Amino acid sequence: MNIHALKNKKIVYSIVVLVFVSALGFFAHQQLLNIHREVIVQMVSKHAHAWQTGDEQLLASLLHENVVFAYPGRRLNKEQTLEDLRFFRDAYTDTKVYINTIVVNGDDVAVEWQFATTKKITGKREVVSDAIIAKVQNGKFIIWKEYLDGRVKGLQAEGALEFEEGDEPFPWPHKIEVRSL
Repeated sequence: MNIHALKNKKIVYSIVVLVFVSALGFFAHQQLLNIHREVIVQMVSKHAHAWQTGDEQLLASLLHENVVFAYPGRRLNKEQTLEDLRFFRDAYTDTKVYINTIVVNGDDVAVEWQFATTKKITGKREVVSDAIIAKVQNGKFIIWKEYLDGRVKGLQAEGALEFEEGDEPFPWPHKIEVRSL
């Protein structure tokens, strides 16, 4: 075997090894991204479960110490959010959270869910669809912003608007039957 053939063989082997190592690195990186995404998906599911069950410890474990938890009319810190959960747990029952979509891009999260609950004092069912923008920092939610139409639950409670529980969430029910305003 001449020296040129030996050099070419070494170059080919080096290229094959480089391609192989690069491919392994790419697949390992993809696997880490998938694991990160799955962790965040589980966090969203646990967050929903905390509201369904009124589990204050679970919610506290998911929220960063400096969380901003916001929805129309409120912007809360961690302690205020936990107070909000306690109020909610005392005032509502039979809560179900139907998660439709979770999109994870790094530490940025978008969630589409439907929140259904019954007000204890009136026995009226309320079903509201939410779009949520969240951010994760150090394995906890640092931002949780819910966008919803606050008129929906009020009109449902008055009996002026139908609700579609468990269906794909939309801002308003498909069958809009406003009986009185």
